[in-house]
Amino acid sequence: MTTLTTLRQAMTDYLTAAGIPAMTAWPMEHRQEQKGPVAVVQIKEVEASAAGFQNYLGQSYDDIARKWTERYGQRVTVKFLLTLYSPRSAGEEGCRLLLDKVAAALLQAGPAGFAVEKWAMGETDFDRNCGMFRGKLQAVCRGTLVAVTEESGEILGFEVKGEIVL
Repeated sequence: MTTLTTLRQAMTDYLTAAGIPAMTAWPMEHRQEQKGPVAVVQIKEVEASAAGFQNYLGQSYDDIARKWTERYGQRVTVKFLLTLYSPRSAGEEGCRLLLDKVAAALLQAGPAGFAVEKWAMGETDFDRNCGMFRGKLQAVCRGTLVAVTEESGEILGFEVKGEIVL
């Protein structure tokens, strides 16, 4: 799984756990008529920056190995674009209710390992191409990528604050 796929899935899992129907993308095959509103999660932008001198985050104690390890990493900002769709049967009201649910979920927390820094909603409208009402919400989330290393110093991958493995 790619980094962007993992990040999209983290937001999708967060929304789903909050009781919001969500998916990472429309399926490529012919999709069935939506019975209710749904949030489609995309990544708009990812920005990484230094998290300390030479990306040094300090030391942490590994209880299992019983030793101190040095941690390195970067701050990462992810701009999620959530497009909310509501079928004609639920109307524009269904889209606005889903926007309210997503906004409430983002006020409480964010996807695993991320803090929601800010979010903004756009207006809802009717999308003639898909025959559904549509609204957009952008959420800016900040986390820290921490390098996962072996004793030799080889980097095995990254974890977002110990929550999501990339």
